[in-house]
Amino acid sequence: MEESYGSRAVWRFLDGSVSISVSMLIAVALNYCLSCPELPVLDFLSKLTTREDGVIIVATLLLFPTAATMYGVSNMIFAAKEAVEKKARSKGREEGLEQGLERGLEQGRQAERARIGRLLAEHGVALSPEVLNRLNHSEDSE
Repeated sequence: MEESYGSRAVWRFLDGSVSISVSMLIAVALNYCLSCPELPVLDFLSKLTTREDGVIIVATLLLFPTAATMYGVSNMIFAAKEAVEKKARSKGREEGLEQGLERGLEQGRQAERARIGRLLAEHGVALSPEVLNRLNHSEDSE
């Protein structure tokens, strides 16, 4: 349980650090944006970055949307990973069941052949070597 908590704490730290870095990168990019005057919101943020401490203000404003986007993206990635793992487990389970069924059928065939051989031997029925070979071996010799 403690390992899980430690892992979550590290992930939250990394997620927060990346969110801050991305919001700062966007703020700096807005400071140098040449096509921003065409879009009202980006124009406002771009003009805001030219003020004293404007880049830090814009980075702070963009922090929540950036963190929410990063959180949503990470959830989508982990959900996709979990879905792929679940599908792989399901496929592996099905393959295992098929292999188990084949193995069980083969064991049942061998047991039945042995039973038939014992019954024939008890009743003194002599079989040709060809029939004995087929009875004692699997379907390879058929």
